[in-house]
Amino acid sequence: MEIVRKNYPEIPVTGSPHFHSVRAGNMLFLAGATAKMTDAEFGNIGEQTDVILKRIQHIMEAEGGTLDNVVKITNFVTDVSAEAKKQTQEIRVRYFGENLPASTRVQVAGLDLPHLKIEIEAIAVFRE
Repeated sequence: MEIVRKNYPEIPVTGSPHFHSVRAGNMLFLAGATAKMTDAEFGNIGEQTDVILKRIQHIMEAEGGTLDNVVKITNFVTDVSAEAKKQTQEIRVRYFGENLPASTRVQVAGLDLPHLKIEIEAIAVFRE
């Protein structure tokens, strides 16, 4: 099985030693993404979620798929309040529609920068 590691020129490389995605066969693993280096970096959790899902959508399209190929996301959040959950869920539904992936929300003490509120990683599956 061929394993392909990739970065995407439209998505900033933040200096961490990893690739944006790793494709192994028909599976695509997306590294955790934040709103770092964007206009939403200092925004609320909903704004940050929007930027992250746009990045994930871009990667999926660059790989010949859509968000419908995403089967699992993990959300690392610094705020587990009902309002923060509502903001992220509204954005997720806007992007995924009725094809929502399995999802896990994990509270973390902090992310790469103190003003970042969410990081999302994803797993996608393509037809063989």
